[in-house]
Amino acid sequence: MNLAKTIRQTSCRVMLGLVLSSGSVWAAQAGAEAKSVPVYQPKFYPFDSGERVVYDTNWNGLISVARAEIVTTPQIIDGKKFYNVRVEAKSSRALDFVWKMRDTITSTIEAKTLAPSKFTFSQRENSKVIDTVAQYDAPTKKWTVRRDERKKVKNYDFDQPLNTLDPITAVYLARSQDIKVGDHLYFHIFGGKYRYLLDLEVEKRETIKIKSGNVDAFKILPRVKNLMKNGYAQRLNEAAIWISADERRVPVMLTSKIVFGTVYMELVDQKHGTQSTALEPQLPAS
Repeated sequence: MNLAKTIRQTSCRVMLGLVLSSGSVWAAQAGAEAKSVPVYQPKFYPFDSGERVVYDTNWNGLISVARAEIVTTPQIIDGKKFYNVRVEAKSSRALDFVWKMRDTITSTIEAKTLAPSKFTFSQRENSKVIDTVAQYDAPTKKWTVRRDERKKVKNYDFDQPLNTLDPITAVYLARSQDIKVGDHLYFHIFGGKYRYLLDLEVEKRETIKIKSGNVDAFKILPRVKNLMKNGYAQRLNEAAIWISADERRVPVMLTSKIVFGTVYMELVDQKHGTQSTALEPQLPAS
């Protein structure tokens, strides 16, 4: 049972880590102070026509523990272009007996600047039911968050640190950058009740092998500092992310070490280009 518990906790972190970067990094020393985080401008838009990617998570390459589908769809809202990102993550049937996960995450991102607009996180993990809705007001640079845990509801807002992004927006902004070995990308992100300083270090470029074949990729080491606690968090597991070195910059694999081995998350299916949609002029909503 302890093994199953460890696998399910880490698989959740790795699964959601693709978009909730703080989930896959729980830790280690970040290399920049909060005040030095730059404001990044998008240089590439590899997801502009939309995309669909599917990831499988397994333990030691033996047991499939979870699967995630991420769909990015261009949308026109009030005459302005946005990207709508939707993540559906669920545990495998084999793991459902000890831990059942059915999580949904969405993010609405302004297309030209890759600025955040709205973020939602619907957690359904065994008996845990939590719904988080966060709205970003661009003129005031303030986030308004509603966290519904059923037994209690918390409403709060914050405008510090400056340039705080939801985790999905941070990942897409990172994908839009022209990176090279030795680079560090720094982001302020929030997740749940905490806010973090995320450091993505481009360690090296290498060819990795996944089920679909060999991929030329950048290996990225994620580290995070909890900005709401003093000092640096201890490193709980070793994590790494590989993104393709082509113009797509698509994440192809994540790994995270646990006491009993390693949890792998691997790209198993992808489609470039999804249908654009037009919405009624109703976003952002309160």
